[in-house]
Amino acid sequence: MAMTRGAGDNEVPPWVLTALVAAGQAIAVALIIAIGSHDGGRHDVGAYVFAAGFGALLLLRNRLPVAVLITAVLLVFAYYAGGYPPIGMAVPLVGAFYSAAERGHAAVASAVGAVLLAVSLYFRTTDGESSAVLAYDLITNVALIGCAIALALAVRSTRALRNQQRRVVALERHQQQERAARHLEAERLRIARDVHDSIGHALSLVSVQARVAQQSLGTDDAAVARALDNVVDATRSSLADLRRTLAILQSDREDAGRALLTLTGIERTAQAARDAGLDVTVSIDVDEAAIPAPTASTAFRIVQESVTNVLRHASANHATITVRSSEDELRVRVTDDGHGARTEPGLRSTRGDGGRGIDGMRERAALLGGTLTAGPTPTGFSVEAVLPIGGAR
Repeated sequence: MAMTRGAGDNEVPPWVLTALVAAGQAIAVALIIAIGSHDGGRHDVGAYVFAAGFGALLLLRNRLPVAVLITAVLLVFAYYAGGYPPIGMAVPLVGAFYSAAERGHAAVASAVGAVLLAVSLYFRTTDGESSAVLAYDLITNVALIGCAIALALAVRSTRALRNQQRRVVALERHQQQERAARHLEAERLRIARDVHDSIGHALSLVSVQARVAQQSLGTDDAAVARALDNVVDATRSSLADLRRTLAILQSDREDAGRALLTLTGIERTAQAARDAGLDVTVSIDVDEAAIPAPTASTAFRIVQESVTNVLRHASANHATITVRSSEDELRVRVTDDGHGARTEPGLRSTRGDGGRGIDGMRERAALLGGTLTAGPTPTGFSVEAVLPIGGAR
């Protein structure tokens, strides 16, 4: 009776439990009838029909628990009215009391039990039975009915607790899935930015060098050769960057050496810009080993995007890249002597507030809890980022 739905994957089907409870109830009553028949009671088939009826009623205990209980009580009254051997008042009804209380009708079960005991006490008193027998019978019936109801309430409480635990587990699993989805989305965006910055920078250099080669074609073969060499170097560097990104995707964690690779890569970015005709000054004063990989990667990408914007849109002659670190922050600054943020075709798309270039760099800095400012200066344009070191995620 105490086994319920939801105990696990190997749980006994509810209908099997119901059949077992019904059979047990019928057998228990039949045994009591058989024992009582030796004391002078009527020993005929009718008594055993009642025993089978008490069991058969319990087949409906899950769907009609209150109706089963009331019908079982009436059957007890009919049984004794027929003069059959004593079977007690509570024993034939234990399963019905349990079923009603287990299905949430404990108050009804208690009330029916009180009525049953009162009727039994009344008739036994009028029959002149001794007070000792009455007390013993009353205590026995109260104990059986009380235990059946108490057991049902315990099972019901256990089931409710188990269901609540399932809901908590399901909620935690859902939250974990949401966190995983957010993590994957953030990782996807980070990789998209890396690929965009790497390819965009390489294509910008290739475009500049191809233009140089085109203009020098037929007039300066040496310049054409240098431009094509720079195109080859730019594409090779971009492919190497893509391979590093793929290696990160295939590894379980970011290698701490990325900090060295990305900050060292700033000098390579500057050299590529020099090959494209831009005079670039680089000043790096950091303890590379102390810079977290996400911070170093973000610093590198900000420098790369800024230099790409200078080559594309600024028509600048000189640019300065400055990287400084303190105990708790890394500062990155890129300045040039170009157009600044004047409204020219294609200029605001990356150098003004309305484009994705500046916005993308701001997003990168914000992901680490840092800030990025960009705007015109009296001599050109400036991009400056402040990235945390100690608290970088």
